[in-house]
Amino acid sequence: MTLAEGQSRTGETQGALRDVSVLEFGQYIPGPLLGMLLADQGAEVIKVERPEGDPARRHPAFATWNRGKRSVLLDLKSSEGQRKAQLLAQRADVVIENFRPGVADRLGIGYERVRELNPQVVYCSLPGYGEGSPQRDEPGWDPVIGSATGLHQPLDGNEEPLFTPLPLPSTFAAIVAAGSIALALCARDNGKGGQRIEVPLHNAMFTAMGSRIIKFHDYEYQDEFIFPRHVMSHQYQCSDGRWVQHHGMFERFARQTLTAAGHPEWIEEAASLFGSDVDREALDVWRKRFEDMFRQRTAREWEDAINAQGGACTVCKTVDEWLVHEHAVEAKMVAEVEDANYGTMKQPGVQVRLRGTPGAVQGRAPLLGEHTEEVLAGLESAPPRVPAVPARAAAEGLGILDGVRVLDFCLILAGPTCGRTLGEYGADVIKIDDPTRPTDPVGYMDVNRGKRSISVNLRTEEGQAVVWRLIDSADVIVQNNRKGSLARLGLSYEDVVRRNPNIIYASLNAFGYDGPWSERAGWEQLAQATSGIQVRRGGRDGAPLLLPYAANDYGTGMMGAYAVALALHERNRTGRGQSVDSGLALTAGLLQCPYFLDYEGFRREEPEGLGVRGYSALSRLYQATDGWVYIHCPNGDAWGRMTGLPEFSSLSEFGFGLGSSGANGQDGELASALGRIVATAPCQHWVEALKGSGVGVTRNLGPAEFRDDAYVREAGLIVTREQPGWGRVDHVGNTARLSETPMRVGKPTPVMGADTDEILREAGYSDGEIAALKAAGAVVSASG
Repeated sequence: MTLAEGQSRTGETQGALRDVSVLEFGQYIPGPLLGMLLADQGAEVIKVERPEGDPARRHPAFATWNRGKRSVLLDLKSSEGQRKAQLLAQRADVVIENFRPGVADRLGIGYERVRELNPQVVYCSLPGYGEGSPQRDEPGWDPVIGSATGLHQPLDGNEEPLFTPLPLPSTFAAIVAAGSIALALCARDNGKGGQRIEVPLHNAMFTAMGSRIIKFHDYEYQDEFIFPRHVMSHQYQCSDGRWVQHHGMFERFARQTLTAAGHPEWIEEAASLFGSDVDREALDVWRKRFEDMFRQRTAREWEDAINAQGGACTVCKTVDEWLVHEHAVEAKMVAEVEDANYGTMKQPGVQVRLRGTPGAVQGRAPLLGEHTEEVLAGLESAPPRVPAVPARAAAEGLGILDGVRVLDFCLILAGPTCGRTLGEYGADVIKIDDPTRPTDPVGYMDVNRGKRSISVNLRTEEGQAVVWRLIDSADVIVQNNRKGSLARLGLSYEDVVRRNPNIIYASLNAFGYDGPWSERAGWEQLAQATSGIQVRRGGRDGAPLLLPYAANDYGTGMMGAYAVALALHERNRTGRGQSVDSGLALTAGLLQCPYFLDYEGFRREEPEGLGVRGYSALSRLYQATDGWVYIHCPNGDAWGRMTGLPEFSSLSEFGFGLGSSGANGQDGELASALGRIVATAPCQHWVEALKGSGVGVTRNLGPAEFRDDAYVREAGLIVTREQPGWGRVDHVGNTARLSETPMRVGKPTPVMGADTDEILREAGYSDGEIAALKAAGAVVSASG
């Protein structure tokens, strides 16, 4: 039987999670997307649906979020349905639910009950809000949480907020939870048993914010990248009216671009501006020069010419263009799945690539209840499944990765986020810093806490010898240079594995490690540009626009940690390491999952451009007397309660309808009427008025407005600490909650080279040898 005929999983299931059974009570996006990430790596995922099915079945992207699973219908409001659900949970390694707090308990599948039945279970909850939040019991709708976490910020010079239609809260909750689950399985491998994980959608958004949270309290930050940030890293319109995203934070990129442009006479002047204090007048001159220059050729000509020189530039494409692009297709960033409802369907590809135990799309999404009889048959008589947990004593300490050493060769944000995350789970992360490379203190501060820093010049033989000695004691290497860079230094995976056969070698870059663009330079901005994110945000007839947060960088870093955790789980079982990788453009497909699809007959209708305030009249930003609120009315019951309130009673004539056409085709009229009502009172009035109605509502906030929020601070989502050399600094804290092996913030971010001497002594170097290394310029210590 082919996959198209209904087989739910590949015959020979591979992947690092091939021995893992997952029971998913998810609905809408977060739980199902998490289940998909696990299924793509080989896990057997049983999706339990209520008799009427997951409400997200009406959305085409349901086929993505639920691919490779089996569907079982159970009425969890009945005692018989609960009994069968408990029998299934008794046989599961992982249980996933994304109900509001308390709902799973009422349905008989809460953590305490499941743990009684299955002490080894890893139980993951994805509520909207964390424990202690004033909104703890509210439903976690993506656009509402996005509004509370700065996702719908006004553009510069514009007072009106711009709606962001990507479901980043749900997506980041799934991304964070995937890594947490894989690491909890590693903890279980090492005898630490099961545990409960909670990743609230609201918390997860702080992972996406990253460096936007950094604030120096005692230090006047000076931007050392002012020229590249304002001139090199920018969108430019070309002769054909299309736009390109250009980038390059270091002077060699200016040389490459100006060589491609045929302007060698500008090169030395441009190079002199890197790392300099450039005034606004000079920046304006160079911006005008670049604007005029880019208008001389088509967008595709610029993309080809600049990349041929080794620079960084890509056409700002639509998602439809990227879905058929030769690189996206050849690199398998786009998967084709034979769906039962839509036929051949384009979907995001497998997000992380484990080269020793590769994952794969396990099959199409199931029909409603398709596997109920098959899964429940024999459930009563079958003995409880005992998870394959090695009989070994738990290691000392709380950290899952205590005793695991990571060498972090990474730059900028994505790669270092992977290393930071592994450190949060207990790994000893040694940051290999390059003393010859300029560093942005904001980004460095954000992604390098919890690490130790050794400053090594890899361009010297002595520096390479130091690194090789560190490799001997390493479990994991993480690097995010473009493909081939470390190979030229003799530090590729093939080089390293000959010296350390069990190493796990993680590589992260812009465009992945397969396909024709795998060696191209790239940053967050290029991933957003090439994948369709910028065009959607700016509109097809306008200038492309970036998201307010570097979501691809942080998402890719977290996916890197997930890949490493999967490889560690595999090594726990087989003793073998392997190479793993991912890329920003892969993450961009995941972030766009509701829209990253195509099939015969599909009509693309999605929020796009500068005028967008929401999905419809009943899920939209509205202006109150003192700001903006987001109102999300999810169903007819909530609409009835809303229009039963005196303030909204005049709206009852519209009826209920949620979607692009709105109520009875009168979406614009309803939006105008609702807007007039909301404009009569302040934001807090509407929050209080609609509380308990089932309508999601929150004030639209920016980071400055929630930075010092009592819950945000108490939950440790933003932390203020003394940082060596910088004074007091705000930064993001931990966003996942693990009951038995809690994450840790780690020690403050080190000054580059702060731990050079300590690390060298641990590696067996004498004081005399260390002095000789410094004299040769092979290493640098912060203390001299």
